[in-house]
Amino acid sequence: MKKQVLKALQLDENHERECKLAQGGLPESIWETYSAFANTEGGSILLGIKEHRDSFTIQGLSEKQIIKYQKNFWSVLNDRNKISRNILLNHHVKVVEYDGKKLLEIQIPAADRHDKPVYVGTDPMKGTYRRDYEGDFLCTEASVRAMFADQRDKSIDSEVLEDMELDALNMETVKGYRVLFEQLHEGHPWNKLMKDEFLIKLKAAAKNKKGEVSPTVAGILMFGDADRITDVFPDYFLDYREECDEKGVRWLYRTHSNEGDWSGNLFDFFYKVTTRIDDDVAVPFVNRREGIRVDRVEVHDALNEAVANALVHSNYYGRRGIVIIKHGKEITISNPGTIRITKEEFYAGGNSDPRNPNLLKMFGFVNVGERAGSGVDKIMTAWEEQHWEKPEYDISLRTERVTLKLQVGQIVYIPGAADLRKDMVNESMYEYDAKDLTDKELIIMDYIKAHTEISMGKATDICGYKTKSATRKIIGKLLDKGYIKKVGSGPKTRYRL
Repeated sequence: MKKQVLKALQLDENHERECKLAQGGLPESIWETYSAFANTEGGSILLGIKEHRDSFTIQGLSEKQIIKYQKNFWSVLNDRNKISRNILLNHHVKVVEYDGKKLLEIQIPAADRHDKPVYVGTDPMKGTYRRDYEGDFLCTEASVRAMFADQRDKSIDSEVLEDMELDALNMETVKGYRVLFEQLHEGHPWNKLMKDEFLIKLKAAAKNKKGEVSPTVAGILMFGDADRITDVFPDYFLDYREECDEKGVRWLYRTHSNEGDWSGNLFDFFYKVTTRIDDDVAVPFVNRREGIRVDRVEVHDALNEAVANALVHSNYYGRRGIVIIKHGKEITISNPGTIRITKEEFYAGGNSDPRNPNLLKMFGFVNVGERAGSGVDKIMTAWEEQHWEKPEYDISLRTERVTLKLQVGQIVYIPGAADLRKDMVNESMYEYDAKDLTDKELIIMDYIKAHTEISMGKATDICGYKTKSATRKIIGKLLDKGYIKKVGSGPKTRYRL
């Protein structure tokens, strides 16, 4: 019966709806639901019907009730002392029929971010509602303030920090960024600019009211030292952890923005994290594209984009900060702040409306998350291509957080790449004498043979060490014996056969 009724009313089972018998008048709770639907994904209110788990009780409304309810509804909706904003048009309120009984349907679209919050009464802190699977709930003051902030077309990250000087920025980070920029944009006119001029072009700095150069919000987040960033965003915190199932071990590795031995800014955090999570994407060493070994595939780019998305979309006034956890083959990326578009647009991609567009541009200039903010569909496609478990997004309006769960593993398919095993390539050149190796050395060699390469951090993990000092000795012996070679430098250092 339930499906028949929904079909007759042109609704599907997943459609957000609130059903009320409304026999004693227009229900007072209708306004909380109006606010909740408007501030979430929209929905329909059906008067004259009550919904149960598997059925409906259809009472219907008389002609007199319908006329009265419509008049009262529009009267309240247009009273600014009772409802903050009317986002409905005439066609959103209509009479529908089922089994000869008349119902009143009120369709409420999702409000544009410029119109949020939609609230009941005159105090947004006490009358703003949202909706989730549990029903309507009163928003926190922090959530309401975030909605007001999102109304602005001028992004928060473009604001000039009038009282700060450029010494608030970490110049080692700026230098590292410029090196990358120059490598990727050879001959670009910005390469010849002085430091201040470059930062202004990048939107990382701007002239303040005194005519001097100060950092922008985007600049302090991207390049600042953590202690200066928290002067602007007291709850700013970046946290990356690698956890395991072993009892008594809190984590295998952890880094966070308050450590004090690195800058704690977004740019450096991005590279610290992606360097480690890239290790879990194992690319078979026999894959080549046009004769060149394939080191990076679409999944690597999707992982980088997932991290960049969290940084670009975060509400840095939100609590708990950005938390990224790697537990075995699962990676969880969680950031404060909800999406500013509908879920349908979010999953479709192409319409990102990033909260921090200047951060997005800064990352884009160095080919980091070039599509960040609009690449959810790309992440889904990369995982589907590998036949990995589908990524899961949890968009929680109650906690004001977006959380992404990813499962990673062995690459099974690389578009345009050839598997040299099919050409009977002799792999004996990669063999080694097990009698010449200790147990720990064998563990590392077997891992490299299976995964192409290994980082010092990964070698430390698989050997069961808590620090890298013992691992360095083992790696050193393997280098001396000529079994492995060092590739890259700094955080990107890897060891291969």
